[in-house]
Amino acid sequence: MLKLAESSGTVIYENENKLYIARKPAQWTSTFLFVSGLLAFILFSNGILQLFVFNTQFHNSQTIGIIGIGLGILFALIFWRILAYRKKINALPLNEMKWTCIIDLSGNNLLDGQENILAPLEQVQLSRKMQFTSSSPELVLIWDKHILSLVEGNPFSGGIATVEKALISKGIKRN
Repeated sequence: MLKLAESSGTVIYENENKLYIARKPAQWTSTFLFVSGLLAFILFSNGILQLFVFNTQFHNSQTIGIIGIGLGILFALIFWRILAYRKKINALPLNEMKWTCIIDLSGNNLLDGQENILAPLEQVQLSRKMQFTSSSPELVLIWDKHILSLVEGNPFSGGIATVEKALISKGIKRN
C-alpha cells in the first residue's frame, strides 16, 4: 500500500485503485504534547529565573524557583512519555488499522470498513463542517442524508488540508 496523505490522525493509503482511509487511535496526543511541552518550558524557565535572577528581590523566591524547576521537569517527563506513546501508535502495522471507509475508484463506490457499499461515488461530496471544539474544520463525506466524518481537524496536528487535497486529486467532488 502507498501512503498518500496523513493529517490530524487520519491516514489515506492507496492500493489497486482503492483508497483506504483510517483513523489512528489516541488523537488527543497532539494537543496534550503541545500543552505539556509549553507548561514544562514555562515552569522550568520561570523556576530558573526565580532561583537565579529574582532571588534577592522577592521573599521565598528560592522556594518558588525550586518548585517551578521541579514542576517543569515533571511536565517534561510527561511530555517524553506521551511522545513515546505517540511513536508507538504511529508504528502500528496496516493489518491493525481500522478502516473508516474505502473509496473504490474503479467500481465508483464508497464502501465502509468491511467493504459494504454505502453509496455510488457520483452521489458523494467532500465538505468542510464547523467544529465547536476546535478552530479547525472537520472534513466529511456527504451523500443523500448521510454524513461520514473523515478528519476532525486539529491545528496542533496539521488540520485537514493534506487529506482534502489527496481526495480531490483522486476525483472526489468538493461541495
